Amino acid sequence: MRYLNLLVLLIFCACSSESQSIISDDGTSVSAKVINTTNRQDIYSFNENQRLIPASLMKVLTTATALELLGKDYTYQTQFGYTGVIKNGVLYGHLVVKSNGDATLGSKYFSETNPEYLFEQLSKVLQSSGIISITGEVQVEGYSQTYPSQRLWEDMGNYYGASPQSFCWKDNTATVTLKSGDVGSLCKIISISPQIKPHIIECRVSAASHTKDSAYVYGIKEISRWWMEGSIPANRSGFKVKAALPDPLHTFATELTSYLNKNGVSVMGNTVNHNFADAEFFNLYTHKSPSLAEIIKVVNHKSNNLFADQLLLTLAKEFIGEVSWDNGNQVINEFWSDKIAFEKHFRVKDGSGLSPKNLFSAQGMVEVLTWMSNHSSSIEVFEQSLAKGGETGTLRSVFKHKAVSGKIIGKSGSMEGVLGYCGYLTSSSKQKAAFCIITNHYLQPTKEIRTSLDNIITQWVLEN
Repeated sequence: MRYLNLLVLLIFCACSSESQSIISDDGTSVSAKVINTTNRQDIYSFNENQRLIPASLMKVLTTATALELLGKDYTYQTQFGYTGVIKNGVLYGHLVVKSNGDATLGSKYFSETNPEYLFEQLSKVLQSSGIISITGEVQVEGYSQTYPSQRLWEDMGNYYGASPQSFCWKDNTATVTLKSGDVGSLCKIISISPQIKPHIIECRVSAASHTKDSAYVYGIKEISRWWMEGSIPANRSGFKVKAALPDPLHTFATELTSYLNKNGVSVMGNTVNHNFADAEFFNLYTHKSPSLAEIIKVVNHKSNNLFADQLLLTLAKEFIGEVSWDNGNQVINEFWSDKIAFEKHFRVKDGSGLSPKNLFSAQGMVEVLTWMSNHSSSIEVFEQSLAKGGETGTLRSVFKHKAVSGKIIGKSGSMEGVLGYCGYLTSSSKQKAAFCIITNHYLQPTKEIRTSLDNIITQWVLEN
């Protein structure tokens, strides 16, 4: 555990020239800060102003900002209606769905967003309106949106890197089931759910002797032929790999059309014999998303990238009027600029932390956390969105020492060569403190780094 000894030396000893030479020799960057949230007294500091890649710690900043600007009761609204006229049970027009960017539609994380439930509600509304047949088709409207320019290509085709779209559906995720043979053989795709047509996925995945999922999917919406590379365990009859859903809007429209046709409302999908290009929209049903309080709990407990990035774009839409990643970043910057030294400590490129171009310092994060603790009217909701050490979310496997049980809430962040934690802790002397520690550029196994940081943060609790 050489790295543990190094970190303990760096954090708990004076920052001597000897310590500085050790960190230089090791090549690992560390930024750490602990501050009493009540009197703002420093408890620990080490390289606290050094800006490092935060990975998913970025979600803490995004959710805090969204909570303050949008409010805990904010909901997304999706309108279901029609254009055209209804005569004798026939809608001579189109069924129209208008989205304002709800990333929770069809999501597995909430009962009220279940696809079957949503479709059932709409079907009932149509039938109560006397509609049993639609001459047109399901048309979905969303706002114009671009891909995050600062994201790694290798992430974008995979479920965790699924980009927010003008219309989101089923967490923008598709499950690809593979069959593998002997080691070295090429795997075969058995099924893809939901269907992604007209897109296809070519399988270049091979069977290997290991037992982990090392298969990655490549593609974006504008490319019709996607592909998979890497490896999965050999001799598996149904190994599941999650991909980004290429075109959530198209998948939704296809699934809704199929559901209605099977449940009493026929959708013909024919060309309508009327010009409805500028036709009036008649709303039949408005679906409301779970509240922001519920959404940010999923973001921080499950480290949900899609929801976090959608919140960034929502901030752009609500406060600048045009959806773009840069506008979302601008809203975050402007909100915090008169509260902390934001530009000194942060560089924001997305809402989730997937971009390796995000940067912030431990000092910057504890300033955000301290401000929330002392000034936010929604601090209780914010704290409830954070995972509990040793028990829930991204902290369930760390901070299990009995003496610190229930005393640490927060968020983890990790990607290759990056690991960090931030949040709140209650020390043995009952001081409430905001903390953040980030490590970058390490070459040791992440398991060792995680154990090191676990021990350090646990000591912060026990020794104060």
